[in-house]
Amino acid sequence: MDGWSITSRPGQPSPVRAGRLPRVQHHWSWTATAWSPGPAPLRIPAASRVHPLRHAGTGGLGMALEEELAMLTGERDDEEELPDLEMPVVGHNADLLSLFRQKEKDLVLAAKLGKALLERNQDLSKQYEKMHKDLNEKLEHLEQEKHELRRRLERREGEWEGRVAELETDVQQLQCELELHQVQLREADRDKTKAISELSEQNHRLLEQLSSHLVTTPQGHSRVVALLPPVKLLFRAELSLRQIRPGRLSSQQSTDTDSHQSYLRTGAAEVEKQLSTQVHSLRGDFREKSMSTRQHMTGLETLQAEIKMLSERKMELERRVHIMLEENELLQSTVDDFRERTLVLEKQCQEKDLQLRQSQLELQEVQVSHRQLTSRLEELSEEHSLHGLTPHPSSLLCEIEQSMEQEEQEQEREQLRLQLWEAYCEVRSLCSHLRGNDITDSALSTDSSMDDSSETSSAKDVPTGSLHTGLLELRRLTQNLLDGNESTGSRRSDEEALEEQVRKMGEELREVRELHEAEQDKTRSGQGELLQLHNQMALLSVEMCSLREDNQRMRVMAEIREPSEQLQSAIRDRDDAIAKKKAVEMELAKCKIDIMSLNSQLLDAIQQKLNLSQQLEAWQDDMHRVIDQQLMDKHQDEWRSAPPSLSRAHGSQSSRRAHRISDQDKRLFSFFKKN
Repeated sequence: MDGWSITSRPGQPSPVRAGRLPRVQHHWSWTATAWSPGPAPLRIPAASRVHPLRHAGTGGLGMALEEELAMLTGERDDEEELPDLEMPVVGHNADLLSLFRQKEKDLVLAAKLGKALLERNQDLSKQYEKMHKDLNEKLEHLEQEKHELRRRLERREGEWEGRVAELETDVQQLQCELELHQVQLREADRDKTKAISELSEQNHRLLEQLSSHLVTTPQGHSRVVALLPPVKLLFRAELSLRQIRPGRLSSQQSTDTDSHQSYLRTGAAEVEKQLSTQVHSLRGDFREKSMSTRQHMTGLETLQAEIKMLSERKMELERRVHIMLEENELLQSTVDDFRERTLVLEKQCQEKDLQLRQSQLELQEVQVSHRQLTSRLEELSEEHSLHGLTPHPSSLLCEIEQSMEQEEQEQEREQLRLQLWEAYCEVRSLCSHLRGNDITDSALSTDSSMDDSSETSSAKDVPTGSLHTGLLELRRLTQNLLDGNESTGSRRSDEEALEEQVRKMGEELREVRELHEAEQDKTRSGQGELLQLHNQMALLSVEMCSLREDNQRMRVMAEIREPSEQLQSAIRDRDDAIAKKKAVEMELAKCKIDIMSLNSQLLDAIQQKLNLSQQLEAWQDDMHRVIDQQLMDKHQDEWRSAPPSLSRAHGSQSSRRAHRISDQDKRLFSFFKKN
């Protein structure tokens, strides 16, 4: 007959303090009862012949313990009432044999219950491993999301910086072009006002001449202007001729007058020609000035359209920059939220681990007390059975010894009641603690009730079924706590490994933060270099503006030069522009190479960090394997080096027990090896 037993010292109940349960070490072992002669028999009441375990289910062991306690408490009254001196020995032995068979069945049921509990523990361990694996996968997924968000943030920052640089260069270029167009507009306005003033003066002068002479056609005007001096001369000549008397003119005077008239005619013709050429030249200048003013007006309209387009483009770029800034702030807020979530998860994990450890300790203490009580009950049942198999003594000395033994048994029963009461109080306090109630009052009441145990021993009798119900409730609360905390709570080594992994993850997070700060410093230095490059680009844009002004100036000058000189100057300008463009492209290529090198360094650092984390995980797995192997070897050595006294006392039962341990004990040791 196999059963559960733990050696305990009688008369030494485990103390229960307020708010604190005693720390005990537990172990599992199998013992067997042996047949041995006893000094005096024990009477079995008739009410205990039919055991209630035959109709019990999963709680058969608890009901058997309660019935056994009820039997022990009512044994004394039955001994006084029933005159068992005249009972035949054969019938009494038959009852004892039936009782032992029933107990053997009870112990078989207890073994099945233990096996079911072990299977339940194995299922819980599998669930714990599965939940631990899910937690690791979630943490890895969060790390990947964090890394992806960081890469997106860096990519967005790079794009934003590139766009800002492009916008700055465009703005500077547009400002230079705007200034150039403004200068050209001012020059065109000055030329226009000057030309208009000159033309207005010339028109005013011509109008005065035309109004003075009242000539409608240009030919008559020129003829009048050409004939003015000869007319004046003729008028003077006529006046002079009028003064001279007729008939007194000599031949010489007549020739002089003819020559003078011919001279006046030739001078008038020359004056007419000069005036006609000047009028034609003035008309050509006027046409050219009108064409230039029209060109300037069209240029002004195009410049105004370009200025409007550039202002719209500037507003669009500012809007895009604002959107990029908002996206950057949103990504930063998401990163902060992920950090806060990781911190909250770490705190919750630590709190759950602490609660789980406390519940495990309390459950272990209750299990130890329960095992002590069951072992004590089995010892009493063995003694009772041994006493019942011995023949009835007929001498007075045997009766005296029997009475003394009965008194000792009564004391032992009282101690057993006290221990059962203590176990019941512990179970009740654990249940209240697991429910979240205050256990200080219950512990104090337990201590006070233990102090006056000699006076109120009858009040400490455990109600029937209360201990079993308390254990079931404790089991249910522990299961709920284990399910709520997302762990199985029976393998401290796995919890410590989880804590170690959490701590390692915290260290890795700190390392990643340091690496992120270093990369941020690098990016800041890269941003400084980019700013320098932006400044260089601004200088180059200014140079390009100056080159454009030179080109414009050269174009203006080329309109006056010959075609060959204009072609040569254009070729030289083109060569200079190509050389400067190549230099700028070289600078841009160098900048791109620097940025690519920085990105490659960042990727190398991330890859190195991933390799280090993989090596660390592999090292942790190796250490866990080595520790498990060492603990297994240690427990196997302890199991082999068992005390020789125990092996000598139970030599006949050790062979049967060795056959029945096998799988269940190995699972049990693998389950409790790290606690």
